Amino acid sequence: WPWPAPPPKKAKKAPAKANGGGDDGGEKKEKTFSCTTVSGNEAPKDLKKAQSKKLKSKEFLEKGGRIEININGNKLTADPREFSSGGKGWYTGGKIEMRVNGKDIWAQAGINITIPGSQEWK
Repeated sequence: WPWPAPPPKKAKKAPAKANGGGDDGGEKKEKTFSCTTVSGNEAPKDLKKAQSKKLKSKEFLEKGGRIEININGNKLTADPREFSSGGKGWYTGGKIEMRVNGKDIWAQAGINITIPGSQEWK
């Protein structure tokens, strides 16, 4: 052919380690977040299956209710929705003000709250 050969493909990266990747000498990274439920209980093991028949899609979208999330005084709200995946939940986000070391900075928040098993709701 009169065209030059395409450049060689780049080598694939090694798969990430189970503890979050990176070369940290095998040490487990410290968790930097927490979640405390209103009841104090942990979620059931097979949550997706347990919730797959709890509600109807229309019921959730009409009765799920608006949620409010407060992040250091910044108020974000969201109405129930259906995601393109078919799952249900809430999404909110926007630019928020944060104070770090006495200085005001702007941050971008994006919060997805999805309900395991809700794709099965008809």
